[in-house]
Amino acid sequence: MDYQTLVNEDNEAFEGPDQTLSPLVQFETQDDQNNNEKQLRWSHQKDLDDFFIRIYQYHQQHGFSCIALSEIFALVQFVFIVSFTILIVQCIDYPLLFRSTPSARNLTDKIQIDQVIQSPKQCLRNMHLITSICLLLSFIYWIYRLSRAIYNLLSYFNIRAFYTQALDIKPNELANMTWHEVQQRLIIAQRTHHLCIHKANLTELDIHNRLLRFKNYEVALVNKGILPPRMHVPILGDILSFTTGFKFNLRLILFWSPYAPFDQRWHLRQEYKVHSQRTALAQQLSRFILLYGLANLLLSPFIFIWQVLNLFYGYTELVRREPGLLGSRRWSNYGRLYLRHFNELDHSLNQRLNRGYKPAVSYMSSFVNYGVIETAKFVSFAAGAILAVLILLTIYDEDVLKVDHMLTLMTGLGVVLGVCRSLIPDENMVCDPEQMMQLVLAQVHYQPDSWKDHAHKDYVQTEFGQMFQLKYVYFLEELLSPFITPIVLCFHLRRKSIQIIDFLRNYTIEVQGVGDVCSFAQLDIGKHGDLKWFAPVRVKTGNTIGIMNDGKLELSLMHFHHANPQWQMPKQCEMYLEKIQEQAMENLQTSSILQQSLPQMQRSFYSDPATTSTILNHSVIPKPLINSNSYTHSTHLTHTTTSISMQLPTSSIIRSGASKADLPYKHLAPLGVLSKIHAQTYDLPDSNYLSSTLGSLQGLPGAAQLDMNVSCLFMHELRHKYKHGEYEELQNISEEPIPETRC
Repeated sequence: MDYQTLVNEDNEAFEGPDQTLSPLVQFETQDDQNNNEKQLRWSHQKDLDDFFIRIYQYHQQHGFSCIALSEIFALVQFVFIVSFTILIVQCIDYPLLFRSTPSARNLTDKIQIDQVIQSPKQCLRNMHLITSICLLLSFIYWIYRLSRAIYNLLSYFNIRAFYTQALDIKPNELANMTWHEVQQRLIIAQRTHHLCIHKANLTELDIHNRLLRFKNYEVALVNKGILPPRMHVPILGDILSFTTGFKFNLRLILFWSPYAPFDQRWHLRQEYKVHSQRTALAQQLSRFILLYGLANLLLSPFIFIWQVLNLFYGYTELVRREPGLLGSRRWSNYGRLYLRHFNELDHSLNQRLNRGYKPAVSYMSSFVNYGVIETAKFVSFAAGAILAVLILLTIYDEDVLKVDHMLTLMTGLGVVLGVCRSLIPDENMVCDPEQMMQLVLAQVHYQPDSWKDHAHKDYVQTEFGQMFQLKYVYFLEELLSPFITPIVLCFHLRRKSIQIIDFLRNYTIEVQGVGDVCSFAQLDIGKHGDLKWFAPVRVKTGNTIGIMNDGKLELSLMHFHHANPQWQMPKQCEMYLEKIQEQAMENLQTSSILQQSLPQMQRSFYSDPATTSTILNHSVIPKPLINSNSYTHSTHLTHTTTSISMQLPTSSIIRSGASKADLPYKHLAPLGVLSKIHAQTYDLPDSNYLSSTLGSLQGLPGAAQLDMNVSCLFMHELRHKYKHGEYEELQNISEEPIPETRC
């Protein structure tokens, strides 16, 4: 597969103004000159990637004031950590504090703070060489961060002017605007200010490709199995290493450093596009990875000290107050990339994973180790009994606290008690792994084929645990990351150099006005679509190199359409989504997902009673959801779907995705599964009334998220049926030729 150049004929290059003379003489006013100056200020941005990223970050970080405070507090926090650490390491007279010397024991008065803390001269005179080196490195790093902060503030001040002048968004209006609204204004601003001179109009896909150019590559590398590196540890078995430190080094190696394959951020170097150069480039990349690994090894002691200080200062008090924190879970770095759609922005990913957090916790809680539970119950009982006695003695006489290490003992017992109680499941919990995995899938949208109907197996729980890891495992990984990252770089990532080079060459295309991007991020169903996910173009037999695993491309297209319902997609993409809609209509009576969803749609989109009553009063769904002209036995189907919905976890699946506050869009996507059902199964003879009804439905903030979740579950159901031979007739489909149009 060779490198390709993609020219989008729909977005022609920007043409300059007409130079023909006007028959009338026009005089330019002062206002016209000011407008022209404003337009010229924003036209032809040299680094449009950085410009768009700052526009996005400006919105996500709530404006210039919050960004400035964040930068200032980050600098102050760094100074505080360094100075406070030097104070407690070098400037405290611990023999006097602990009365460990004869002279200190003879003191009868209380020790004052100024007696314990040494003077600055004493601190500097007694400072160790290692402490001096750390202090020097910290000062150099702080100067770098200071210069970086000044540069960022100047850049964001420029972005603030862009929001005010070009986007017509005042600082006090920013808090109430979604990114979707800002993006629409950005598309309009391109027509006036010509931010990109290579295209007259920017599309939503162009903006996302610039914002997520490198993250799309990371998503594809994870999906193809090139990342993350897997290591075999004798006792622990196969583990994934994808720490924050490794991720930072990976981006340096591939995207950011001067010798990275990408030049000027948006352009893949020419030699990487030539097949004959792959061996030499792989060797060169391997040497670079080795150098980065050695550099990490040299800096590992200092990075380790910084990691220890961050964890100690940031979480010690929190763990003491909430011991169960260590037993809670978080989405791992690997899980965030595996579950991420192509062209999915950070805030959208966070919202989706946050909605799937509680179902994921419930699923992992379905697997219990009864031996651990019994041990935790016993330890909890013993620690609680001892702590109760100590508390009673303290209440009776405060002198009990003066006993050596008594306060330490009570604090330790409290921590042990909290950890043990976090290991004991709720006695009212019902363990149903299959149901919980269905709830998780409705929100996170991805799972391997091997998990279907095997959610109760230990291997599924282990693999899911790699995506949804325990926090204490995360803390240990980050703590040991300075020593693990050099090993992973030198002995694991170097072996994949040739795979990385081939991947960059085979799956990079040039898009006019955007630059070099990952070809999968173009959502090209015709080129990379998978027949097993009902792609409209059949892939050649045995050629699966250009196909994403687990329906990544197909689900990403559906998600991007829901997130950007105004996006004018090419015909090929539209045909695919229409095909999914047609399958939904054909399987309306046999699809368990749709039968679970439709009764809930008839009741409401929300679990909030107040909102439910409002929806019903407006008669959003006034009639049964079955068209008698299209389907027979409507009464039987309605009864069946209602009875099934009472038995299966319908309301949890549907209502868990209905969120009022966190959605960047409020309109139903025209090519979603539920929008198709709404358009064809309501028996409303009055077209005007139908339009008003659908209009009211589209105004619901949860409708778009509900549509996406149901569409995702239905696509997984189709994939599962195809896998089990229910759609063997697809092998003989004779499709009409589709014009060569890329998404």
